[in-house]
Amino acid sequence: MSQKSRSLTIDATKGMAILLVMVGHVLVWNHMEDGIIYDVIKVIQMPLFILVSGYLCGMGRKISSLSAYDAKLKKRALSYLTPFFFWIVLQHPLHPAANIVETLFGLDKGLWFLMTLFLLTLMVYTAELAGAVAERSFGALGGKIVFWAVYLGLAAAVLLETLVGVEFLSPGLTRLYLPFYLAGYLAGEQKERLKALPEMVKNAGGALALVGLLTMAVLLDLQDVTTLLLLGRQIIASFLGCAAVCWLLWKCGPNRFKKFLAWLGGYTLEIYVVHFHFATVLNRGQVYAQYSARWFLFVLASFIAMSAITAAIIAVTKRVRLLDFLLYGKWPAEGRFFGKVQE
Repeated sequence: MSQKSRSLTIDATKGMAILLVMVGHVLVWNHMEDGIIYDVIKVIQMPLFILVSGYLCGMGRKISSLSAYDAKLKKRALSYLTPFFFWIVLQHPLHPAANIVETLFGLDKGLWFLMTLFLLTLMVYTAELAGAVAERSFGALGGKIVFWAVYLGLAAAVLLETLVGVEFLSPGLTRLYLPFYLAGYLAGEQKERLKALPEMVKNAGGALALVGLLTMAVLLDLQDVTTLLLLGRQIIASFLGCAAVCWLLWKCGPNRFKKFLAWLGGYTLEIYVVHFHFATVLNRGQVYAQYSARWFLFVLASFIAMSAITAAIIAVTKRVRLLDFLLYGKWPAEGRFFGKVQE
């Protein structure tokens, strides 16, 4: 998407998602999770990222040939997998190979979001390619049927892997976030119809989603996913939360706060891979009463300190093209890695 055609609301949604991730990591890394604020953050943060990624994929140009499949897949692999593997090596320089293997069998030990997002994208691209090939022989309907047959087949394979206990590439994570990616993808395909919905319908749906999420967060433990029923309940809360955030940002005009979120949304990957290393920078082992003034002040101070350190590291490292590529997966437009990035 070109800079001129970027959507302020989409970028702001990404910015809001990374803010939620940052606050959530301050809470969880300092063992300050609560039953309301953290519940709301937890059920929204990563599903919202996945939903937006699926939306951008759905509204983009579809795969129509093997060459397009190869080009787009290579681009996504460079963007997602380069920082995924490089950060493992950076954090474990003495035994990189062993730690790469270990992480591949437990993605949550590394930057799991990048690998999981790559796998979700790979599934859609593969189904699009199969559908495009079928469409040339059997028409548009045949192409659609083949697309869904391939996509659902891949989804079934992921489900089967989790049922038989396969740990390679953590298929449980792919299964968990697949509904959000798919929902975003379908919404992206139907973006014009969604835009054409009456404002009253959008407002009613958004308000109900917000009330529903807050009600569930207050009355239920949304972190308990020990059964399929409880997992389903969390997924419903996540969809409600994503809908509520999207609605609130849609309602929000192009003010300074929304523009700030949109600017922040342009650095989500950079912030994602750096910030959590500094979530406990102010932790001295003290325990604060939940929701007390000192509890809130510590969370705020930790967030500010973490943000400042993260911003400084990103500002420095992005000025070197090679680091920009290795750390954040940003391939330089000129194809050269040495020299400063032009601001």
